[in-house]
Amino acid sequence: MPEFWKQPKFWGAAIIVLWLSYIIGGNLAQTVTIHVVPWLVQPILKVSSIVIWSAIVGAGLTLLIQYYWRKRRSSKYATQSTPAPGASSSTVA
Repeated sequence: MPEFWKQPKFWGAAIIVLWLSYIIGGNLAQTVTIHVVPWLVQPILKVSSIVIWSAIVGAGLTLLIQYYWRKRRSSKYATQSTPAPGASSSTVA
């Protein structure tokens, strides 16, 4: 028997994941009315489409933010160079 079966963290995480999947799965068939403009624009959306689009937009924004974060950090330090470890700039022997 693998060791992770004996860990309380595994069982706690498994219970939370199963509970969340039960809650989300039970509500995916429901519809929601979004009140964009009162009495004029009120689209009716399925909860499943809201969950899927939220996941897609969230993943896309996360990747975009990481890309810009890394690009900014790499260009910030591109002009600076550090000497190699153990190398000395001293001319005295």
